This record gives sequence, structure tokens and C-alpha cells, in this order.
Amino acid sequence: METQVRVLVLGANGFIGRHLVAALLSANQEVVAAVRKPDEIRRRFPSVQAIKADLNLDTLPDVWRTRLEGIDAVVNVAGILRRTAGQSLKAVHVEGPLALYVACQNQGVRRVIHISATGADEKAGTGFALSKHEAEERLKTLDLDWLILRPSLVYAQGSYGGTSLMRGLSALPFVIPLPGNGDQLFQPLHADDLAKVVVSFLENSTVNRCTLEPCGPERLSLKDILIRWRAWLGLPEAFILPVPLRLIRLACKVGDVLGCGPFSTTALNQLLYGNTADPDAFANSSGMRLESMDRWLVRLPSHVQDRWHARLYFLKPLLRAILAALWL
Repeated sequence: METQVRVLVLGANGFIGRHLVAALLSANQEVVAAVRKPDEIRRRFPSVQAIKADLNLDTLPDVWRTRLEGIDAVVNVAGILRRTAGQSLKAVHVEGPLALYVACQNQGVRRVIHISATGADEKAGTGFALSKHEAEERLKTLDLDWLILRPSLVYAQGSYGGTSLMRGLSALPFVIPLPGNGDQLFQPLHADDLAKVVVSFLENSTVNRCTLEPCGPERLSLKDILIRWRAWLGLPEAFILPVPLRLIRLACKVGDVLGCGPFSTTALNQLLYGNTADPDAFANSSGMRLESMDRWLVRLPSHVQDRWHARLYFLKPLLRAILAALWL
């Protein structure tokens, strides 16, 4: 960017947020991170100004007024898959962000980039999708230079949530279990590509008041993706094991009870709903074409910690289940 901007980033401690902060700093931009754990972001990025903010609590515009002083643009990458202790979907996805956006309107901070997700539609029917959709619709009513980005599956050399689950499945001994036939489609994009998109749109604010869907150039099935992850980890080929969806649903209900993050009914329903977009439409609107998963994986070879993390992924929920059983 030729002109330095001061960007307030919500969700800067998250998986996508960390990549975005790194990209902004590389572009010599000034980052103010609004996070629940300021010390954590300061340890990761010592040059970042961190302020304590909690979308569950900060649901009034006045709370954000002083935080917006000197801010040129806002990027919101905060989000949760399902309700947890102390965090509600309504607050994190709708009430907190909308309070900030109204404050932006009042304070004259016009540029707002809101990161949503493919599948954030009423038809998906999950609390995640409904709350994401509501936030989008309410943002559209405000007098701001808003831009909504709905990325497909986001991955990186590191992993979190759903991508950690995928790697864990791909690294199991001898087999790769798949929900149904594993034909659920994605258009994966690398987190650095998504960060590049956001940085570009902060520079080019003429693209506004529209919804774009950043995505990779290829439609890959879940089966395709898991096979790629296994090869990237350097593990030998495995037997593909289709698992009936009724068994997957039962396992996800257990995950709901145990609080096993991405292994949940919400995650399964979003998986089945679909996560694809049109790369040509995005390229025509943005002037950018994002790189394929194959190109990124060749560029970023795996290391021993990647293999160990994938192989031991299911140990944590197993230990949690054992401890729960001991208390029954």
C-alpha cells in the first residue's frame, strides 16, 4: 500500500486473524487488535497495539467510540462455530459486530470489511449460518463502504478447528474414514491468499457495498482434500473407508455433548450444505485469481510437528471421553 492506514482487527488472535495481521504488518500498515486476550497477541506481534474487547459484552455502540479514535478501517474476522460457555452466536456474530459498525457510521470510519463464510445462508439452517447471515443483512443497511467476503474452506501450513480435524482423519493408520462417500465439495484457499485479498481491498476502497466469495480455482471433494493432506504429511496411501452418515451424525451428537469443537452437528450440517463458489466471478470483481491447493502444498513442505499433530489429534477427545466415563 502506498498510503499507511490504521486498521482495527477483530479476531486477530484467531487462525485467519493471525495471517491477516502478519500480512498487514508486511505491508507496513498499523494494526490495532481488538481481542479478548491482549497479552497473547502482543507476544505474537510485539509491534501491534492491542486493546481488550469482548463481542459477548461489547454490544453497545458507545463502547466502541473511543476505540475507533484514529482508526481508518475495520476488519472483522471474529467467529465461532457454535455456542460455548461465555460465548453466544448472536453476540459474537451479530450484536457485538453491529455495535461496532454503528459506531463506525457515527464516527466516520467508512471502510468495513466483514469476513463471513460460504454457506452463511438461511437455508443451511444452523445457528452458525443464521447468525452469520443476519450480520450480513444488518451491515448492508448501514451507510458505510462495507465489503462482505465469504471465503470457502481456509487452510494453511498450520491448522485449527475443521482443518485440524481433516488432517487428523487423513493421518489415521491404514484408513481414511469419510462421511458418506466423501463427495462434499470445497474450493479451498490458503489463509495467506485470503489475507492478501483483504489487504488489497483495504488499498482499493472503490470495491464496496457488495458481497464477494474468495475461493480456490478447483472444486475438490472432501476425499480429494484428505488424500492430499495425507500425501503432504508424507504418509503412505491408505484404504478409503466410507462411513454411513447416520453413524457420523451419532458421533457428532457425542461431540456436541463433549464439546469437541469441529466434531459437531453444526459442522456436519455445514459440510453437507456445501462450500463452493465461482472463482471467475470473484476474479472479475476483484482482479485476483487465487492459487490452487496443490501449488501451496508443494511450496510449504510438512515437518515432523505437522505429522505428530495430525497423528495425535484424536487423543485429546479420547482422553476427555475416558475422564468423563470415570465420573459416570
